[in-house]
Amino acid sequence: MAGPQPGTVRPDRTVMLSVFVVFLGLTLVLLALSFPAGVYSVFSGRLSRNFTYSSNVQPFLFIGPAVVRLPIQVSVGAMFAFLTTIYAAFLVYSMWQRERPMGAIRSAFRGGTGELMSSPFLVAVISIGFLTFSLISIDGIVSYAGAPIGALSGDPMRLLVSLTYSPLVEEIGFRVLLIGVVAFILSVTRPWRKALSALWKPSNAIEGLSVGSGPSVIIWAATVFSAATFGVSHIGNPWDIGKLPDALFGGLVLGYLYVRYGFHVAVLAHWGDDFFGSVFSFFGQAAYGVPANSATQAYILQSISLLNSILLFGLVSFLLVTYLAVSKFVTWRSGAPAGDFDKGLQEGGGIQP
Repeated sequence: MAGPQPGTVRPDRTVMLSVFVVFLGLTLVLLALSFPAGVYSVFSGRLSRNFTYSSNVQPFLFIGPAVVRLPIQVSVGAMFAFLTTIYAAFLVYSMWQRERPMGAIRSAFRGGTGELMSSPFLVAVISIGFLTFSLISIDGIVSYAGAPIGALSGDPMRLLVSLTYSPLVEEIGFRVLLIGVVAFILSVTRPWRKALSALWKPSNAIEGLSVGSGPSVIIWAATVFSAATFGVSHIGNPWDIGKLPDALFGGLVLGYLYVRYGFHVAVLAHWGDDFFGSVFSFFGQAAYGVPANSATQAYILQSISLLNSILLFGLVSFLLVTYLAVSKFVTWRSGAPAGDFDKGLQEGGGIQP
């Protein structure tokens, strides 16, 4: 019996994508609310008695695992406002790249779920759900095995600022410097714009080359090295040895996103796991006096956010990415022509071997 014709909308795909769209909508609402929630938490003056938006801090950068402190002092409020503007700009930029989100969703209903990955914005949001679900699951397994993980603690304002600051500086230090610079060096014989673009998206350095080519192997080796360095750097106060699997896996995913989709997508995925995953708990304390422990579910918005991140959008994103990856692997092993499920992956530079 003949299979579905190209462009045919299959019932199973319709159900899967309909569920995805519903939970995506909830996630986007929470994502939009996270910005004013963060601004209120920082500037209300009610989050911390000892550390406020007018307090000065010394910024730092990562050069791989090495920490370099900058010889300047900036206020917490100014730093938070600057970083929030960057994350918002990255979100807007990703929405206007290549395939727009709504166009990618419509294409997914017609041409296969892989079309979702043709939109960098959807890739970033899906990655937030995938990472959150995966890392929580890994931590649960590690805890069950009895390995100590550790936890963030201390002044809530300092914690919120750290969760806002870390995604950008860690992506610069562990991805750009350990992967992007390698890609740039491999591109120095190309036109200067092409070489510089490899710093933003390292896959530009291996565009048109086979998977097993020397430059391709070097870049993916750098990605693995970056992830290993990222994982090891998370062992130490406040984290324990049990944090290694979580950080190593996160480093691999963020490295892949950086290589395939660009710096902004990796930053947004990292920001989503750090800041977006806990900002409503800080808002709960600033607005209503609920203790700002990112592990608590006492505040209703944090409860909804965690439910969505773990059992709703997080789980759907994990199943979606797993399905696309397994489907691509099976197709690659069989040598069969690409089916409709991964058309968007190829066109969008997504999950490919």
